[in-house]
Amino acid sequence: MDALIRILYSFKFSVFGVELDSGNLIGSVQKLTNFSSVQTINIWSIGKVVNDCIVPVALSLLILFFIINLIKKSMEVERISWERIVMAFVSFFLLKYFIQNGYDFLSSIMNIVNDIFISVTNAISNGNTSINIADTLINAVPSGFVDKIMTYGLYLILFIPFMTTIVQILTQIFLRVVKLILCFAFAPIPIALSVDDDGRGKAIQYFLFSASVGIEAVIIYIATNIYAIGLAGLSSTLGSTNAISTIVAILFLNGMYLAVIQYASQFAERLTGGH
Repeated sequence: MDALIRILYSFKFSVFGVELDSGNLIGSVQKLTNFSSVQTINIWSIGKVVNDCIVPVALSLLILFFIINLIKKSMEVERISWERIVMAFVSFFLLKYFIQNGYDFLSSIMNIVNDIFISVTNAISNGNTSINIADTLINAVPSGFVDKIMTYGLYLILFIPFMTTIVQILTQIFLRVVKLILCFAFAPIPIALSVDDDGRGKAIQYFLFSASVGIEAVIIYIATNIYAIGLAGLSSTLGSTNAISTIVAILFLNGMYLAVIQYASQFAERLTGGH
């Protein structure tokens, strides 16, 4: 039965070129949150491909909105001046440059945010990277034959809600990677719209939102460390708790971990104002 519990509660698989291992949860999550590691995922190149396709569209929009903006300025006879016309053209060429180099510009923002992530990981890193949930459950099994059977039966019943929360957690972490790809892919559009005074605020908001997606990584990493510390605490109290308490505690930790990750996006957006 121990072997069955290890098969059920220990997962190790590779998806999109990233290996996920329950025995090294923090290390696995770090691969999906560190921007340097995210760029090595095999789906990351989609963002660059789409970005290259969007650039010509964004340049067309830039020209269109620039002409409209220029007409609006020329109609304001009492305010029209050579200075305003020159500044409009300067703005146009600057935005054209940023559209053509928007991918690199956004990469610079993400690298700055990633420096914060690295500082946090170095500050709060701990030795809880090798916590194995299956071992924790097996060590909690009582010695009595009847108690053993009941405990293993409980583990089998609770496996479905356990794995459901684990899948939801990993899905949320992968969702952030997809959001990053989308941010990079469509970055030229808000830059093009910012040629107009009304669109300038939306462009700033877009880049603040992109920064918030980067900051999510910090919150996810903190949540993962809290989760690992909680599991380590369960391992250290196995002598004073029974198997039912252990599995309930693990389900509680999973639920809390999922809730924090889901809240990470909302909190990061409020922190940057990019909502």
